[in-house]
Amino acid sequence: MHLFMCTMAAGLEGIAAEELSTCFPKITMKDIKRGKVFFESGESLEHLRRLRCVDNIYLVLGTMHIGTHKNDLACLDQAAAQIDLRRAITFTSLQETPRILVSASKKGKHTYSRFDLSARFSQILVQKYHYIEGGSQNFNLAIRLDLENGECMVSAQLTEAAFRFRGNCYTFQAGGIRPTVAAALIWISRPAPEDVFYDPFCGSGTIPRERAFYKARRIIASDINAEIVASTRNNLPSQIKLFCCDAQKLRAADHSIDVIVSNIPWGKQIPVDNILNLYTSFLREAKRVLSEKGRMVLLTDHEEIVQAATENQMNIQRITTVSLHGLLAGVYYIS
Repeated sequence: MHLFMCTMAAGLEGIAAEELSTCFPKITMKDIKRGKVFFESGESLEHLRRLRCVDNIYLVLGTMHIGTHKNDLACLDQAAAQIDLRRAITFTSLQETPRILVSASKKGKHTYSRFDLSARFSQILVQKYHYIEGGSQNFNLAIRLDLENGECMVSAQLTEAAFRFRGNCYTFQAGGIRPTVAAALIWISRPAPEDVFYDPFCGSGTIPRERAFYKARRIIASDINAEIVASTRNNLPSQIKLFCCDAQKLRAADHSIDVIVSNIPWGKQIPVDNILNLYTSFLREAKRVLSEKGRMVLLTDHEEIVQAATENQMNIQRITTVSLHGLLAGVYYIS
């Protein structure tokens, strides 16, 4: 059994923990902190990489005590001796000399910076273990230090940027969200094989592409911008129906849609004249096209969505608040 840490957008910890427990029933949940979930498991990295709601996966290697003064860093090599970095090399099946990249975060008052901490730890690994100091574009072993209340957790990153962005071949539009956040919205919607699914503000197609990971009767996506729709076509699998459409005048029959999940406009990167009017008109149309048991999961940082739902006599619940792009956005469930 190994101790792992997953990271995700702050506010989605509960969703990530639910996905973990559902996908891997034998794991032991250890702790949940802001933007982090800790669990014990004997699963391989190949299996863990099936997770879709987490940004990164780390193997926790151990903890060491570090004082608050800069002079304490001189004794860091003694504390570092407690950490068995070979576990990371074995787990990842690394065959070559580690080219390390060390990053650090810290909470509390210290007379040294997180950069001082990471630089000193990197120096120790080079001197003691003869590892090679890598750069941001040239490393094969990323080490993370998390210092809080004198205890520093050391972990090895098991995933790369391509994991959370689903590769490097997608075009992302302004105002878009990470695939992992889209996956969390999909998870909240409780995807079912019989669903007719619709994202009427699809942008670069991140949400419908994540929905295609699950079986569905039909997946539909649209956006008002024809140029965006043309670009998005290359991002989506062929079974997703994509077209240009104003979300205030949906091209869908009455009661024909089971689930709507969307990152609706926030009016920042893409200007909107009147957010409340847009939301009210959209929800009026959504209410028309949703089936009797239809449901929506919407992401926005504007609380006008609550007023718009009330005006359309729809039930609305704020599921969680997510930290994105320096803003706090609400995840709303509407039925």
